Amino acid sequence: MLKLIYKNIIAHRGRYCWIFIEMCLVALIGWAMLDDFIVNTYKRSLSPGYEIDHLVSFTFSTYPIDQTADSDGGESAEEIYTHINRILDRARSDSRVEAATLVNNSSFLQGSVSINSVPTGKEDKNAIYYTVHFWPNTDFFKTFGIRNAYGSTDDLFEEPSMSGRDLIVSESIAHYIFGDEAVMGHYLEEKDSRANPEKLSRIVGVVNDCVYRPDFGTTPIVYKTRKVKNIGNRENMESIEGVLRLKSGVDVDKFIEDYSPVLATDLKSGPLYTHSLISYRNREKEMSRDMTNLSFIQASITVFFLVNILLCMFGTFYLQTRKRSEETGVMRTFGASRGFILREMIGEGVLITTLAWLLGCFFYWLYIKDEGLAHVISGWSENATLTLQAMVPMWTDDFNFHFAVISLVIYALMLICTIAGIYIPAVKIANINPVDALKDE
Repeated sequence: MLKLIYKNIIAHRGRYCWIFIEMCLVALIGWAMLDDFIVNTYKRSLSPGYEIDHLVSFTFSTYPIDQTADSDGGESAEEIYTHINRILDRARSDSRVEAATLVNNSSFLQGSVSINSVPTGKEDKNAIYYTVHFWPNTDFFKTFGIRNAYGSTDDLFEEPSMSGRDLIVSESIAHYIFGDEAVMGHYLEEKDSRANPEKLSRIVGVVNDCVYRPDFGTTPIVYKTRKVKNIGNRENMESIEGVLRLKSGVDVDKFIEDYSPVLATDLKSGPLYTHSLISYRNREKEMSRDMTNLSFIQASITVFFLVNILLCMFGTFYLQTRKRSEETGVMRTFGASRGFILREMIGEGVLITTLAWLLGCFFYWLYIKDEGLAHVISGWSENATLTLQAMVPMWTDDFNFHFAVISLVIYALMLICTIAGIYIPAVKIANINPVDALKDE
């Protein structure tokens, strides 16, 4: 069979040469079209690492001073904090609410981004991480449903008693800095020879990795406590939000519809009132709108061109196979079975497609190497190096694995079109009567 396939390809080398060139171009175009599409689709499918489907948020605002009977406008941070907790307690009293907390603009799905680094002692390499701030004893981890990295995957992280410099780290940064050794009780900066021993930050907990924002991958995060004085005053409440985690089974959209009037009438205290109840899923959609629109345009272009290219490939094999009825008649005359003819024709197509795929992917690999791995494969601009370093490595960041996955997807699509383009007409001509196939000879 293999010998016959080889002889047929050599005998029809003029015809197969053009098909081979076409297949190489399909592999190259497939890479250019599918790479970003597959990577972006994968990133959008990542779990955020917290209970995003059960979360809703609302905004704190303050009344004008002349509209607040019990306030002269000079509330301290402690007084503002008391009013916030009073509002959160009222929210927790609703039977549909599992937990409630407050966040500032250094938290999930917020506009601010705080990236820091710390030496790791590994060939002068730094650990890059994001900072999330929270106020102690406000049910932050319970509300977001963040898990304990070292316990059962079903265990919510229980916030320990923390001093001002204690912190909690995500699993990826703990592993990167300390490897497999236990990190509890270690200090984040202890491998930094320049660190002040009196200002080291002790690690008191390790939690699962989370996605800070939808346009990022899974991100290493350090959770640091905030002091009450950081609440600020009534003039800067726009940076503080309340977050509610709903109980399992509660319809988020129905809750927002029913609870919005309650929010406007009951969730207020002193100079503070609340408004703008929104689900975290909708916040995520709003924040990733530009990325989603870009992905939709990219997907539309990819599908349009890829379908046309693959149909062209299918048509090429279909027409070439239809022309081989006389050759099939000769083979049938010499006793070839229908199954043998099908296998031989499909074998030729698979061999040509495989060789063209290998050559096309090789050319694209050379192009990637010439342009630079970070720019082409990972899809990051040169100005985003720091952000890229802060991402937890994924299969898309491993050059060899990434290249293999995309290449195999392209190969699978090419094989499907090749086999379908050959099989459909080959079934018909393989059943032809030898006399009918050779009547014009």
